[in-house]
Amino acid sequence: MEKSLKRGFAILFLPAVCVIYAGGARAEERVRLALSVQNVVFLPFYFARDTKIFDRHGLDVELIQMRSDLQLAGLVSGEIDYTPSVGPAGTAIANGLPIKALAILYRAPLFSLVSPPGAASVKDLEGKKVAVSRIGSESHRYGSLMLENGGADPRKVTFIQTGSTTISLAAIQQGTVNAAVLSPPFTGMMAEKGFKILARSRSLAEAPWLGLVAHRQKLERQPEQIRNMLRSMRDVIGVIRRDKAAVISYIEKNFKVSSANAAESYDDIAGVMVDALVLRDEQIQKYLDGSFARGEIPRRLSAAEMCDFSLLRSLK
Repeated sequence: MEKSLKRGFAILFLPAVCVIYAGGARAEERVRLALSVQNVVFLPFYFARDTKIFDRHGLDVELIQMRSDLQLAGLVSGEIDYTPSVGPAGTAIANGLPIKALAILYRAPLFSLVSPPGAASVKDLEGKKVAVSRIGSESHRYGSLMLENGGADPRKVTFIQTGSTTISLAAIQQGTVNAAVLSPPFTGMMAEKGFKILARSRSLAEAPWLGLVAHRQKLERQPEQIRNMLRSMRDVIGVIRRDKAAVISYIEKNFKVSSANAAESYDDIAGVMVDALVLRDEQIQKYLDGSFARGEIPRRLSAAEMCDFSLLRSLK
């Protein structure tokens, strides 16, 4: 009788154990990652989500649309776990925010200064209106640099804050501004309509632009989650490099652009991707010193203060 009861209990208990174990094996860690706009510039994150690369590393990644200046505050408050905004992170760190850049995806920004066909040169934009997503944003910063590099005085240009690159696109199409700072695929869309690409920021200088940024506490408390995010980023860059045709098809379908625009967007992104996810300290320091010299950050910042690649380098 006692043996029979024990055997019956074991039969009842075993399926429960199996269900719990199987559920644990399938469990994914919920992660919130903020992106400023649904744009092909953030291709690695969308592609990693839609092709289940995140899932393969045990991550359930939610992509949340949030203004870039709010993303850094979101990291500190715990509202989000990660942001790709490496550029703005430098200013935030110099101002005392406890965050770190953990990887670099792009070694240069992908902004372009776009105008109607009538503009002969960047210099022609003096005294005119130029749309940027937000005053103080990356589009504003690199828009100013493109103007300056093209011989125009940014102080003689009226920057119009639109709120997003999508609205900047609408503004130049409607003629309410004389030029706009755009990124792929919008740059290609306007070129197909006969608009003029006056300048591209990627030709100005190397700068850590997009990557992975997190709160310093996450480095201490959730290092394995970070490693899985970094593994995902490493894998997605590998796929983007290897499967050009499939990625172009993905861009065309998911961002609703022509095949020519999708191919151009792919080339823009592939041209600045950092396969190892790391820039040399000298490159980062040069960028930070330039930012300080231009008054973009309030104090001198070292590469070590801004970046921590230790978990990335520990990956196998």
